[in-house]
Amino acid sequence: MTDRSLRVLQIIDTFAYGGAERLLATLNGVAPDLGLHMSVASLAPPTPERSLSFPVLRDAGLDPSYIGIRLMRQRNAVPLIAKKIREARADVVHAHLGTSSVLVPLAARLAKVPVLSTLHHLPAHGRALPARTKEKLAIRSAGRGHSLIFVSEAARAAAESIHGSPRPSWRVLHNGVDMSSFRPAAGGVPEPLPADLGVPSGVPVVTIVAALRKPKGHEVALRAWPSVRERVPGATLLIVGDGEHRATLESLAGEGVVFAGSRDDVPAILRGSTLALLPSLTEALPTAAIEAAASGLTAVATTVGGTPEIVDDGRTGLLVAPGDATALGDAVVALLTDDARRAELGEAARRLAEDRFDLRRWAGRLADLYDDALAVKAAGSRRVRV
Repeated sequence: MTDRSLRVLQIIDTFAYGGAERLLATLNGVAPDLGLHMSVASLAPPTPERSLSFPVLRDAGLDPSYIGIRLMRQRNAVPLIAKKIREARADVVHAHLGTSSVLVPLAARLAKVPVLSTLHHLPAHGRALPARTKEKLAIRSAGRGHSLIFVSEAARAAAESIHGSPRPSWRVLHNGVDMSSFRPAAGGVPEPLPADLGVPSGVPVVTIVAALRKPKGHEVALRAWPSVRERVPGATLLIVGDGEHRATLESLAGEGVVFAGSRDDVPAILRGSTLALLPSLTEALPTAAIEAAASGLTAVATTVGGTPEIVDDGRTGLLVAPGDATALGDAVVALLTDDARRAELGEAARRLAEDRFDLRRWAGRLADLYDDALAVKAAGSRRVRV
C-alpha cells in the first residue's frame, strides 16, 4: 500500500471496442493499491459503436461518462473538457488516443491541472492529409504537457522520423496486463471454450482478439483460412471483437470461422485456444499480443510497429509480412502441426510477458509519472509566489 492519494481523470476519444479501452479497465484493478482513484470520460457522445466498452469500464469501477464532443474543431470543445476536469476534481488528467491528445492538454492548462497523454497508434508516412494534420497537432499539443507517452520504441522512433526531434517530455512506457488473469492453461492443455461460442470440441482453435476495423487485417486471415483448413482439417478461426467492419468480414467468411462479438471473458477464451493470431496492418503495441503471451500462447503476427517487441520471431512466436495471406497461413499451419514447438514458444512467450509487460510494474511507473507531474506543478507555483 501507499500514502499516495490522487484523483486521476482518464479521457479517451470514445468507448469503442479496443485495446486502449480495455487497458483502462485493467489498470483500475490495481490503481487503488497505488493510491490512484480513477474515473474515465469519453470525448465523443454515446452511440452504439462508441459505447461497446462502456459495460467493461463500468464493471471495472471506473464510473464512465461522456463529455459530448462531436468534432475536434467544435468551438466549445476545450471549455467543455475543462469543465469536466474541474467537476472531477482531478489532481492529474491523462489523455488517450489522438483527438484527446490534441484537445485535453489545452483544457488541462485552462483548468490548471497537470496533463499526460498516451498515443496508442503507430505514426506512419503516407497518411491522408487530415490524419497527418491531426497526428501532428496531437504530438505538438501533448508534447507540451508533462509527458507524451508512446507505448513502444517503434512508435517513438516513427514519431521522431516523421515529426522531428523529440521533446524532453517524450517517454516510452510499455502497457501491461494482469498476469494472474491471463495465465496459461493447466498442463498446457487448452481448457473447454465457453459453450455459447459454438466451437466444436477437440478442434484446433486460432483466436484473433481485436476490434473489427480494417487496419487489424482480419481480411488477410480470412483469405488464408481455406488453405489452413485444407491442411489442418477442423481448424477453427475464432474472431473476438466488434466494430464497424463486422458486416463486411462476415460476408467474406467461409467454413470454420466463428464471430464471437465483444466479450468480457477473453482470458478464458485464450486458455481454450491453441494459437493466437494478429494479422494487423499497423500497430503501436497490440494489447492482444501481450494478453496471448501472458496466457502462454504462441502467436503468429505481423512485422508492424511494436509487435516484434512482444512476438520475438522464432523464440516466442512467428512473424510474417503484413498483408501476405500465404505466409500467414503457412505460419499458422507450421505451428498447428508441431505440438512441441508450439508449447516451447508459448512457454517463452509467458516468460517474456512476465519480464516486460507486468501490470503492476506498468501501473507503478504511471503513478511515478503522476507524482512527478504534481511535483513540477508545485515547484512552478512556489516560483510564482516568490
